[in-house]
Amino acid sequence: MFKLDEIVQYSKEFNIECTEVGQLIDTSHGDHDQRYNYPINDSYFMKITNDSSMTKEYLEDINRLHDRYDSIGVYCPRLKRHKNNDLLYEFEKEGFTYKCYVEEKAKFETSPPREHVDYEFKKEVLVHVGKLANKHSNLDLSDTMSMWSLIELAPHNIDRDEKQENFDSLIECLEASGYQDTVKKLLDMNERSRFIIKEAMKTLPRCVYQGDLNNSNVLIDDQGSFSGLIDFNLSGTEININCFLNEAMYFIKEDDFETLSGKEIYNKTKIIQADLFSAITSHYALNHEEMEMIKDYNKIIYSSFWPNVTLMKHIIEEGQYKDKVIEFLECVIQS
Repeated sequence: MFKLDEIVQYSKEFNIECTEVGQLIDTSHGDHDQRYNYPINDSYFMKITNDSSMTKEYLEDINRLHDRYDSIGVYCPRLKRHKNNDLLYEFEKEGFTYKCYVEEKAKFETSPPREHVDYEFKKEVLVHVGKLANKHSNLDLSDTMSMWSLIELAPHNIDRDEKQENFDSLIECLEASGYQDTVKKLLDMNERSRFIIKEAMKTLPRCVYQGDLNNSNVLIDDQGSFSGLIDFNLSGTEININCFLNEAMYFIKEDDFETLSGKEIYNKTKIIQADLFSAITSHYALNHEEMEMIKDYNKIIYSSFWPNVTLMKHIIEEGQYKDKVIEFLECVIQS
């Protein structure tokens, strides 16, 4: 997308003498969401995007969040300032406004991809979430909401949060398969729990989080232990209890539907979530109001967690184990 001489010029804006440009990493999602990552001198990554949600203010939020992670011993590659002391450099090209920023190359490797989630390693990772919330809750919050947000919209949500979008797609699938009774109960449950959450959310403790703890964003040291984080593009403020329950969620596998009943899958999800959740609460004490909200947040999460909704829709469309999906959802409704 960008020529070598352009990258050299943009590097100078950040007081970098560019002598080597590595292989472009293109993670674009169309003309209006272009994302280009250029390795510079094997020391930096130059990130260029035309995403309108990327602003100077948001990068300053990320920079402060890096400081908070550093304060609890979690390493994050730092952002480099432009020569005018901003973190963002903007320019026009071919009718688009591009935003350019530079991040140090991480000094650790990312966690290797795995076919299935390693929950013991995930517990090790989640310990830092409790430490962060314990130290920084309700302090200098970002105006940007995280990807987990309910009701309050994250940057790429237009008129409904992501959980509602996922829930709606599950409802459409169930309706198409004739499960009208379950659909009605799910709609009533969703409306009731969202009302309770909306009434309580103004007083629930919040913190700013990285917001996307998948393996490609988690750094490990030479011994394979959790050491740091990269990629803060989905970071933002989140209600603590919502963040905790989402990050501790079990990713249901297709094998579960082959070997377990719907009720057993529900119980397995609860057990694994509780175990992961304990890693967070080993460093953060829930208050009474947070404890009271667990049930309603989980009703929403269990019926709208994207990986699990995607699998449930696939199971329903295939037909073989669809009654187990309904049994699982009935357990959620009755919880």
